[in-house]
Amino acid sequence: MTSTKQIQRESSLIHKVKEMLPDFVHACASDVDVVILHQDAFAADYQDDEYMLLGMAIKYAGLCGKVVQVVGSNRQTLGEEDKIQ
Repeated sequence: MTSTKQIQRESSLIHKVKEMLPDFVHACASDVDVVILHQDAFAADYQDDEYMLLGMAIKYAGLCGKVVQVVGSNRQTLGEEDKIQ
């Protein structure tokens, strides 16, 4: 991939994440080393577009020099007990 193409893709990613995840962008701009996400923050009901958004968020955090830590139990935010068997 050419340098120009990579810059365009990175710029597109930044624009999309800023538009779709402003609170996450704010967290990445703060003076912390680790950004914590609950595992149900994305794709709690297993939506494909949410998986892509999660990947974009992780990539954005990396561009900001942040580590992403995922916490929580499966479907905990929906008030259900863990059902992984």
